[in-house]
Amino acid sequence: MSSNEPSQPATDASSQTPTEVSAAKAKHRDPRLLASTILGIAWVTFPPLAGVYIIYDLAAIAKFLQMDIEYGFWTFVAVFAVSAGLGLLPTYAQAFLGGWVFGLKWGLFGSILGFSGGAAIGYLFARMVTGGSVDHWIDRHPKGRIIRDALVRGSTVRTFIIVTLLRLPPSSPFALTNYALGATRVPFWLAMIATPVGMLPRTAVVCFLAASAAASGATDIKSAYESMPRAVFIGGIVAGVIIFVGIGKFAERALQKMTSNA
Repeated sequence: MSSNEPSQPATDASSQTPTEVSAAKAKHRDPRLLASTILGIAWVTFPPLAGVYIIYDLAAIAKFLQMDIEYGFWTFVAVFAVSAGLGLLPTYAQAFLGGWVFGLKWGLFGSILGFSGGAAIGYLFARMVTGGSVDHWIDRHPKGRIIRDALVRGSTVRTFIIVTLLRLPPSSPFALTNYALGATRVPFWLAMIATPVGMLPRTAVVCFLAASAAASGATDIKSAYESMPRAVFIGGIVAGVIIFVGIGKFAERALQKMTSNA
């Protein structure tokens, strides 16, 4: 090529039209972001709806698990882990089932094993689906980046406390939290340690309420309501709500303080 021949001018981003800029962004957009969005929406909406089935068909499920109590216990743990990890069933309904069938001690123990296994499955599944797409998306949003950095890029102790606080409130969606921890690349071992610590209080309350209701001789929620004195039944619900709200408020304030100091 002759040195006198004019060279092609470099493309200046400032001279591109809005349509050209949007097309360029779309070309470089991570296709995993769509899959990540769909997964996040599914894990927000599906578990609460599916949890109604456990409560509705409590008697039949309990009867099946009690046919062979040892086999039923490990079946409960395995189903709990897989269904919670894949965002199919909520932890609160399964913990209630555990307390109802196995009592407070074994129901709580089985629930801890179940949601710990579910946390591992959900975390790894979220990491596989999202890749680095969510991390890249967060990098483009200053507020999200601040929260992510407070969660992931602080000290080990700080990250442990924040993950524990995320798990603590009864209103914290289990599957969605797995999604957030996996997508933002919180260290796996840290998430696995903080999960049972954070979820223990709320799970213990649910198992206690379920075990107390089952101890009355009830076979399902309806019969528990009919057999227990109204004051005891209503008082138990009110006490549970107060405890749940208290735990949630404490976690919310502590979490806000931790992230605001990032």
